[in-house]
Amino acid sequence: MKRKGFLLFWALCGLSAAGVLIAGMAFSLHTALEWEGKREMALDEALLAQDRMEQAKYYLRFGKGAMPSSERVTRNGRVYQVDIRRQAEEIQGVPMVRVRCRAAGRGSEGFVLETLVEDRG
Repeated sequence: MKRKGFLLFWALCGLSAAGVLIAGMAFSLHTALEWEGKREMALDEALLAQDRMEQAKYYLRFGKGAMPSSERVTRNGRVYQVDIRRQAEEIQGVPMVRVRCRAAGRGSEGFVLETLVEDRG
């Protein structure tokens, strides 16, 4: 009788320890997947902003294609708002166009790129 209680005690201790380890591993996995999602979202924002910025620079430098406009873009199952603005300014007598592109997903601060391009028009 004494031995059965001893074995039951160790079985409960073993099950408790296994439960704690499994819970810890599940939490770690959940955190890793959440971080991976955030990194993927940040990468998508950067790539969308870069793509729109390159299109805008190509249009402003060579006059070919079309100037990209602000729009909603779906990428990897997420919806991003891509805003692009251009502003004419003059720097030391040289006419320039400041192009600013911001790509942001839901709940994100977004990714911003800004550059100056010589105004040829």
